[in-house]
Amino acid sequence: MTEQINMENKTQVLLEGCFFLFPLRLTKYDVKLTKQGITFYELQQKKNDLKTEKSIHFGDVVGCRCKKGKSENDPSAYFSIFSYQFKGKSKRKRSKYKFSFGLCDYQDFEDNLKVCQKWRNVIVCLSRNIVVNSNEVEFCMLPPSPTVLVLINPHSGPGKAQQIFESTVKPMLDDADIVYKVLITEYAGHASEVVKTLKLEDWSGLVIVSGDGLIYEVINGLMSRKDWAKAIKFPIGCLPGGSGNALCCSINYLAGEPMDPDMVLHSTFVLIKHRILPIDLVLLQTPTDQIYSFLSVAWGIIADIDYESEKLRSIGSTRFTLYTIMRILKLRTYRARISFLPVSDQKLKENGKSSKTVKFPRPRRYTIFSNDSNQEALNSVYNVGCVGKFKSLDEGDLRIRSQSMPTNMSNYMTQGEIPTNSLTAKSENKLYEENEDEDSGHHSGDEALNGDVENGLVDFNLNSTTNEVFEDSVDETISMITDSADPVPSPLLSPLDKDVPNTWTTVEDDFITALAIYLPYLGPDNLVSPDSKLNDGCINLMLVRKGVSKNELMNIFLQFTSGEHINSPAFEVIKCLAFRLVPLTEKGNIMVDGERIDYGPIQGQILPGLARIMAIQ
Repeated sequence: MTEQINMENKTQVLLEGCFFLFPLRLTKYDVKLTKQGITFYELQQKKNDLKTEKSIHFGDVVGCRCKKGKSENDPSAYFSIFSYQFKGKSKRKRSKYKFSFGLCDYQDFEDNLKVCQKWRNVIVCLSRNIVVNSNEVEFCMLPPSPTVLVLINPHSGPGKAQQIFESTVKPMLDDADIVYKVLITEYAGHASEVVKTLKLEDWSGLVIVSGDGLIYEVINGLMSRKDWAKAIKFPIGCLPGGSGNALCCSINYLAGEPMDPDMVLHSTFVLIKHRILPIDLVLLQTPTDQIYSFLSVAWGIIADIDYESEKLRSIGSTRFTLYTIMRILKLRTYRARISFLPVSDQKLKENGKSSKTVKFPRPRRYTIFSNDSNQEALNSVYNVGCVGKFKSLDEGDLRIRSQSMPTNMSNYMTQGEIPTNSLTAKSENKLYEENEDEDSGHHSGDEALNGDVENGLVDFNLNSTTNEVFEDSVDETISMITDSADPVPSPLLSPLDKDVPNTWTTVEDDFITALAIYLPYLGPDNLVSPDSKLNDGCINLMLVRKGVSKNELMNIFLQFTSGEHINSPAFEVIKCLAFRLVPLTEKGNIMVDGERIDYGPIQGQILPGLARIMAIQ
């Protein structure tokens, strides 16, 4: 019964009118607007013709703008919808469609404009997941104007970041009426310096057009501020402008958006349609430094490929392929002592051969409680990572699932912070703009609503506590942040010169590689951790030991594209809350988020959901 009521609510007609579709002024269309989208059909069809209804889904709409006709004597007004829809059934690439609906019912332009503005206001709100009910249509206003700072690294990867922004990103942001200011970074560390002193209250968010290196700079810059606990919640968006682009790949993957053939377009689409979501960070400690990572710590062959291929940066991601082949042919092995705090039972190799199972009575988690105005609890449990309290648990499954790009946020309940879209459309200072020569942007044979988008939003129980939900189900470690100037908590880690706690597991062996990763993608075509989420609260520690053949190792790297490598018996995956790597081989490389750090002991622990990212999951 409830589902029926919800469906009737979605399909309820909020607005209906008769418009012509630019440039065919003599052809009239009946246009209906619901919470899901717009449907329209031609009125002057022959009696025997079947009514052909076409659709625009708000899940595909990025913006809407009012226009004036070209002629001064033309009283017509228009509202133009900018939609990025999939072409065909394969859903491999979005294409831009522009629908300009015109009205000339009144002799005075201002009267026609008022009608178009009403439609525009409702369309923008619904495309931004802002609920509009039938009794609110007449008073619906545009959301307040945001302002985002765009950081571009012109030297990232093949050096095309600025060109990418100008050719693809800028036109899409303009379609969405997003206000932005561009800052070109001039040297290494520039972005970190900018965010250390940035007045966060002046901006709605930060968008990075670069590779993963600039994201690493920004995060560590925010974490070095005195008000780090507040600053790290500043929303960050990213667009692919480098050769790695692991975070962009991961965001697209989790949003169900394609990465080929036009990753920049799809990443920009996700940025425009985003919600603000928590993302895990990892606190890393070396003998001389403390840094913060959003992606990975690599050692062994993966680190060698990343660092040694830097000399071929100009050819983009192809450099990784070439050096993978080279390093497998000239294979190196490394010895290390690796320790970790697993979240649940783990199967481990013993003496590099047979497997043993390390058992734990309960899964572990780490939770950060923030004592700020939002009073949020950030939980770290295997398959769990979100802000808020859980509503229900089905047969012990703690997985929280959310669908991408819902068109209705009315059922969303949370305690404290709500994932929102900070890039809402700006209020127009100018009531309309001159209409230029253009085609209609209308393509025949549009698919109805381009596939149904399910509203599978996360529900939270506002009346329960964390202890009530997880009573006796986990072994929990809690940190409390009472002030934004408090030190970053690291209760799971011992000093690097001390032994790890006795609750940890330690292995010493010869390895080909060790990789701690907390996102699905390590780089283009490298779906290394397909089960990872933005905020699942755990580190995936991946090991390949000495003894694997070159053919098997090559197959593992080839299967990175599909994620099938995790089924290889030579590929070990351990989900943990913390780890320590002590290299016993004198020389080597350690890469953190694609950046080389001093070679030596390193340890890290999860900081569940600490930062904020513009994404869809």
